[in-house]
Amino acid sequence: MSDASSPVPATTSTAAPALGKGILGLRHAVVISVAVMSPAASIFFNTIPQAGVVGAAIPLCYVIGFIVALLVANQYSELSRELPSSGSAYTYVREGLSPHWGFLTGWLGLIAVATGAPYSFVLMSANIQALVQRWFGLNVSWIFWFVLAVGIVFALCYTGIRQSLSVDMTLLAFEMGICLILALLVFFHVGSQGGLSTAPFNIGQVPKGGDLTVGIILAVLSFIGFETAATLGEETSNPHRNIPRAVFGSMLVVGVFYVLMAYVATIGYGINNMATDYANDPAPFDTIGRHFSGGLFASIIDLAGTLSFFSAALAIINGGARIIYTVGRDGLLPRWTALTHATHQTPIGAVTFLCLFALACGIPMGIFMTPITAFSFLGTLDALFILPIYILVNVACIRFFWRQRRRQFKPIRHLLIPILSTLLMGAIFVAAFASPGPAPLSFVPVVVGLWIIAGLVLLWPLRAKIADS
Repeated sequence: MSDASSPVPATTSTAAPALGKGILGLRHAVVISVAVMSPAASIFFNTIPQAGVVGAAIPLCYVIGFIVALLVANQYSELSRELPSSGSAYTYVREGLSPHWGFLTGWLGLIAVATGAPYSFVLMSANIQALVQRWFGLNVSWIFWFVLAVGIVFALCYTGIRQSLSVDMTLLAFEMGICLILALLVFFHVGSQGGLSTAPFNIGQVPKGGDLTVGIILAVLSFIGFETAATLGEETSNPHRNIPRAVFGSMLVVGVFYVLMAYVATIGYGINNMATDYANDPAPFDTIGRHFSGGLFASIIDLAGTLSFFSAALAIINGGARIIYTVGRDGLLPRWTALTHATHQTPIGAVTFLCLFALACGIPMGIFMTPITAFSFLGTLDALFILPIYILVNVACIRFFWRQRRRQFKPIRHLLIPILSTLLMGAIFVAAFASPGPAPLSFVPVVVGLWIIAGLVLLWPLRAKIADS
């Protein structure tokens, strides 16, 4: 047992060109996490199934979901302060539990970040096809837009992390700015008619036969990605201070945004219309925009939602590539996954892999399932891979601070909150695993189970190498 208070650097096993040290600031770390959560796209689309089960109580779901997500953020914040690393959860579990548990975390993280990119690209591409046809009368296949978007993202990620995050920052300012303008319009019109109400924060708004628990689960899943800031632990200046701030900062920004826009959606569409009309509207924010501001602004709202997916894909590939790079650097993946560009200091091997996987996975699935179904399948799959990672990080936090930072151990922050978070994440995982939805979503638990079994099988012959990595 060690009571040392000085941070332990992440283990490295190669002298290959590294990522750029200290080239990013706090704002960059916040941006990548916010972008992965895709605030506009999440609130535009995730609220549709929520409305069917909780009606006008969607804002209440996001308030509760926000609190639950903050419990998980506590562990990432605490561990990133002590172990700033591009490996994020892989490094935390490796140092907190064991190299073998770290390998399994990296194994889950590999498929989670790999599915995250096509998940964002496929629905974005379908939306672009629909918008171009509506605006210009041109029916250009979504596959063209998919390939084009992947190419642009590859070029941005190849060029450098600062350039990529500048693009993400611009897109986030646009999408969130448009949403806030819509919020002001709705508040002004509804407020002038005396329609503002606290009813959406009342559990009594859940319709008969509804399920508040399902609504809360959907809200919690909307926060997945908040931890991406941790992947910039080796490139952010003063990471022991800035990464924990970015984890909580991104969560606060998006949490407030979700609650605000969920309320805007509810009072804008009509409290009494949520469980019926809203739940069956494929583009409810387009409807709200047309009602309060006309067709032009509604089109801008549609564009904001589409760009939100692109921003998320860009951030996912940047963050995911750094996780793969770290696992590869430790010798647990093929050597090319740890390749970095000598000039741009980007993990070009991992970036290339993720972009090629997006093409190889997203296009076939979009063809055989339709883009919307593929989006739902990949999104559910991604969530079920990430939730066990959250649980492992929770447990690692307890053990790391108890065994390696005993003097810093705080019962509430390093024991009570991680235990509560583990119970909640475990319950959400079991609920989502047991009832993922109708086919093809019903096959998601099978895929998850097979991937976990494959990881356990690989663990046995690699156990000696893992222990020495």
